[in-house]
Amino acid sequence: MTPPDRQGPAAPRAPRPRGTDGARSRAGRAWVVALLGTVALSTAVAQTQFLDRARAPRPDLTAFRPRNLGGYAPFARTSVPDALEEDAQLGPGIRRAGATDDDPVAEDDLIELVVDRGGLADAIVLERTAPHLKLWTTHDRQPGTEVPFVGDRTAPLAFGGGAATYWVEWVGTTGALGALELRANSGGKLLDRVVLHAFDGLVVALGGEGQVPGLPVDPNHGTFVVATELYERGYDVLMRDEDEVDGTGAGPVYDQVVTALTDRGVHELAVFGFSHGGGSTADLLARLDAASAGLPAYTVGFTSYTDGVGNASDIDVSQESTRPADSGFHANHYQHGTLFEDFFLDGTAIANSEPPPAGLDVETTPWGANATHYDVDDYVQVTSFLLSNLEPRVGR
Repeated sequence: MTPPDRQGPAAPRAPRPRGTDGARSRAGRAWVVALLGTVALSTAVAQTQFLDRARAPRPDLTAFRPRNLGGYAPFARTSVPDALEEDAQLGPGIRRAGATDDDPVAEDDLIELVVDRGGLADAIVLERTAPHLKLWTTHDRQPGTEVPFVGDRTAPLAFGGGAATYWVEWVGTTGALGALELRANSGGKLLDRVVLHAFDGLVVALGGEGQVPGLPVDPNHGTFVVATELYERGYDVLMRDEDEVDGTGAGPVYDQVVTALTDRGVHELAVFGFSHGGGSTADLLARLDAASAGLPAYTVGFTSYTDGVGNASDIDVSQESTRPADSGFHANHYQHGTLFEDFFLDGTAIANSEPPPAGLDVETTPWGANATHYDVDDYVQVTSFLLSNLEPRVGR
């Protein structure tokens, strides 16, 4: 049988008689057009009302990413997006402050919290869901600047203008989550809320010789590009000059990592570096491993060398060939140096590295065929590999 859609041409239709049916048709079309116009107008009005509501001032809490050595540098002051402010992983993170926690340069454990009253004339207060959250009007806990909680609620907040800045502290080394809620003083209506998670993880990023962390981040410093991205994604990040780790693994970075482990409840580490920063990664973790019997238990979920070079001195040109101590996942990207392009500076294959079996010589790939020591850390294939493999292995 011939399929219906392949039968011969259909018989011609009789012309529609002109008369009442045609009039009804025209009237129907006019009614549909009018209806569509009404719907379009209603939609436009609804959208305008939505935008007006969105633009209207409202009481609001804004939390910021953690500070560093008394300020925000080498990162920019970065607010947590509204869409993430109640996310237990991607929302605002805060360092725990143990009884013996010592900030060697300046207090940096408190996070900034801006309270905007949004034009509301009525008094507003903050409530906490956990007693380990304290509130201050100074970032370094100056005497007389603590904001007391009575029954987990503050007195009505004082505003010199439309907004006020407070500083949140997490006291003690226990606990995982705590929330601060902005409420109307009368009736207790919830106006906004942020959920803080205490950092369990710490990321250490070490640049190459002559690479100094700065603002804005240099796009040709791939290690720092990755570190900045991780900071913006909610990690606690030490982005440092590799010379802050000496040839024995000692130095300011080691001291800060030990403080995080012993006084802040941190127990997950990620450490990665480029060039001499790779050598410093190996030295830092070797020293931590040697001292581990006297430290709280920790795991090293992720490490990486990008063209790793030993860092016994500023003129060390030896390949870093030692897999980092205790690493649960080690990424290794390198190129083979030449005399005229990079004075033979290069990393090398290291057994049990990723991509398997010993890492990747990027010059064997189409995208990295022309790589040199000076740009191998900048390839998006390298930086994206670090990001995609660190996140599932190290908690915030």
